Amino acid sequence: MRRSYAIILTAALLLGGAEINLAARGLQEVKETEEITIEAAALKGPSGFGMIKMFEDEPELGPEADTNFKVLPSPKAMVSRVAGGELDFAVFPANMAAKMYTAGPGYKLGAVVGMGVLHLLSRDADINEWSDLQDKTVHSIGKGATPDYLFRYLLSQHGLDPNEDVRIDFSVSSGPQLAQLLISGKIDTAILPEPFVTMVRTRASDVRRVLDFQSSWQQIQGGETTYPITVVVVKPQLAAERPELVERFLEAYSESIEWVNSNPAEAAQLIGKYEVMPAALAEPAIPHCNLKFIPSAAARPIMEEFLQVLLDFNPASVGGQLPDDGFYLTP
Repeated sequence: MRRSYAIILTAALLLGGAEINLAARGLQEVKETEEITIEAAALKGPSGFGMIKMFEDEPELGPEADTNFKVLPSPKAMVSRVAGGELDFAVFPANMAAKMYTAGPGYKLGAVVGMGVLHLLSRDADINEWSDLQDKTVHSIGKGATPDYLFRYLLSQHGLDPNEDVRIDFSVSSGPQLAQLLISGKIDTAILPEPFVTMVRTRASDVRRVLDFQSSWQQIQGGETTYPITVVVVKPQLAAERPELVERFLEAYSESIEWVNSNPAEAAQLIGKYEVMPAALAEPAIPHCNLKFIPSAAARPIMEEFLQVLLDFNPASVGGQLPDDGFYLTP
């Protein structure tokens, strides 16, 4: 009799456990098929180029998922949206993504989507290498931003004190303005990213591309690749609850970058259409914009190398510390 009771009790427990598992699975399936609108944003300018095919041909993320794409005018506007948890995917400068992760709300690195694009341009015939910048005035934008940190770091690595040996002028606040001053001859030497490098070289034949920040970085670091400049980050809740959507979105982003690199004329028309940048400016610059897609796990070594250099040089540039393991999206 006791043996019969034991068998009945065991069977009841097993059936109960099975029902619980089935119920849990059912809830998970409901959650996975729940309709959702993915909110994604790119930035005006070259960092927004890579996502542009997704704006035109919304990616197939699944029957339960729609996408809503927008273009934001500045990293500051992107920070505001991310801080409020309004975006599922956001494009950021690499060091700003690290700062935002540390400060909260913990958006994860989905991929690197753009590598370095900075150059020092000059019509000054006396400037040919880093040491020639001694006692020169160099115009730049974004004091306290990536170009500023990188320039100061590279100067220091070439034996120059950025605070004493070179005059860095931040009186101009935007890339287009700085490019126009260089083209017009009102200034002689400036640091610019693509696509403004191509714009200046096209319109002012006497301005030379003197120093390539990317090759200088590689020489100093001794690596085969340069530094990451632009990344896409993922809302942590989405990464945890809907990993299949995140995977499909990132696959579509990779395909979009490949398409943009292979079809600069068509891509430029879309870039103009969605007001990321005028098409005429975008088309000649695309081949020089170093658009690449490097998934989070593969990107981690170059991200940590870059962030460590910035941390050592100026801790505030990355939020005072390197982001922990949770920053990197895992498959």
